[in-house]
Amino acid sequence: MQYWAFYEAINMNMIEETGDPMGKRRRMKDRYRRASFLTDIEGMKNAIGEMRGMFFPKQPPLNIHARKNIAMPLPDESWFENILTDKIAHHPENAMEYPFYDEPIFDAPLVGFIRGDDPIFHTFKEVIGPHHFTPWEIMKWQAENNGVTAPEPEEISVVSFVMPISRNTRRDNAAAVDWPAERWAQTRLLGEIFSQTMVREIVTELMGRGILAVSPDVTPKFNKKRYPNVGWASPWSHRHIAYAAGLGTFGMQDFLITEKGCAHRLSSFVVNLKLTPNRKRQEDIHAYCLHHQGISCLKCAARCPVNAITAETAHNKETCYQKVADSLKYCNKNYHIFIYGCGLCATDVPCESEIPKPLR
Repeated sequence: MQYWAFYEAINMNMIEETGDPMGKRRRMKDRYRRASFLTDIEGMKNAIGEMRGMFFPKQPPLNIHARKNIAMPLPDESWFENILTDKIAHHPENAMEYPFYDEPIFDAPLVGFIRGDDPIFHTFKEVIGPHHFTPWEIMKWQAENNGVTAPEPEEISVVSFVMPISRNTRRDNAAAVDWPAERWAQTRLLGEIFSQTMVREIVTELMGRGILAVSPDVTPKFNKKRYPNVGWASPWSHRHIAYAAGLGTFGMQDFLITEKGCAHRLSSFVVNLKLTPNRKRQEDIHAYCLHHQGISCLKCAARCPVNAITAETAHNKETCYQKVADSLKYCNKNYHIFIYGCGLCATDVPCESEIPKPLR
């Protein structure tokens, strides 16, 4: 904790210099961040937060009286599609730092819905592990926090969405060989912060309107660690949620291949509303992967600098993890940003920005 106090003191000095009284992450418009190992506080908090479920703001309180106002219609599927599309198009946090200042990180989203009582969530308990939340379990936690009774599974839904990574970022990472491109590294951190900020805003609005809602990956319940049989995993997998919503299927590298490809960020949140699923889920979890459909490819395997993807063993999470962890020093030294990442296997491949043509 002494180290964190030291880091925070440095950060506060920078805040005073830049005139940012809110202490929020300041976009570097004209120069790189100095000594990012010490000063990129939000980067450090993001990296540690997703591993330990720490540093997230308090959950917004539920306005239990607001739902009595029957004059205001409840949000429907179009409401969620519109608000997500609008925020990604216009939100000031959907932007890069120096030297790509104000370039958009993500393009227009794909949005899908799943009912809270969908049997696939119990399948995830078997396939991923008993640690993976059902929508009802995480909603029950939020309900107890607000002193209300948890709604039944059939009364809740999950909103899942895909945020395609910009063309410039995909182009740069496609040209990279050993380490992620600078735009990709910024996307890995700034895109995650933006995604969490945007979802938190939506959840806050819903809770203010008396509608119970929660984003599992910004709660103390969320953390990543090694689990038996599946290796590195989290208790709420945005990829599996997106598959459940019919937004795509898995590739050899374990990314989700969608109609906008596999170079993307995913997010999802749970709401106490009955929303109608809008996409058909593929029964074959690898329906959009050329290799799994018997068509010669393995381009993602050729792109991996540590051979973590092979025809025999598919994706080796542990080998992949070690490479990604090593990238932290590289990104700090070369890009002045506290983040790890790779994504080479998601670019310069047939499924980068679309479902491969033979499988459409």
